[in-house]
Amino acid sequence: MHILDAAYQTVSEYPGGATSLAPRVGLAPGTLSNKVNPNCSTNHLTLAEANKLMAVTGDHGILQAMASDHGYVLIRVEGGAEEGDVLHGMLDLGVAEGNFSRELHDALADGVITGNEMAGLSRSAVAYQGALIGLLRRLRAEHSRRGVPQEG
Repeated sequence: MHILDAAYQTVSEYPGGATSLAPRVGLAPGTLSNKVNPNCSTNHLTLAEANKLMAVTGDHGILQAMASDHGYVLIRVEGGAEEGDVLHGMLDLGVAEGNFSRELHDALADGVITGNEMAGLSRSAVAYQGALIGLLRRLRAEHSRRGVPQEG
């Protein structure tokens, strides 16, 4: 999806549309409508405004569209990086790996990977990646908390 289409969709699908959303992001309804209108050449959404739209609506379609335009895929990483979470991160990673392995096992059982099986593999692979990234976040937090030991 194109970035401008994603912005328009974010605003138009918000309950009450631009009229309801505009005050929450500090804009007049007409201004917000113009900023997300792909056919309007006078008003443009800033990065800060796009970020605020995503924060208020919880719709990250703009971010997804930007990533896609540049050849990236976004993976939402759940969970925090609190102290003591490294073990839970490892366990989450193991669960995600097991889920992916189960999906793959089932998909390969008859020698044909169907569209639904491919979709399931994709979902479980993304969850697996997210768990790995979550573990790295926890490890970084633990590393920062403890500090870097002196070498030699």
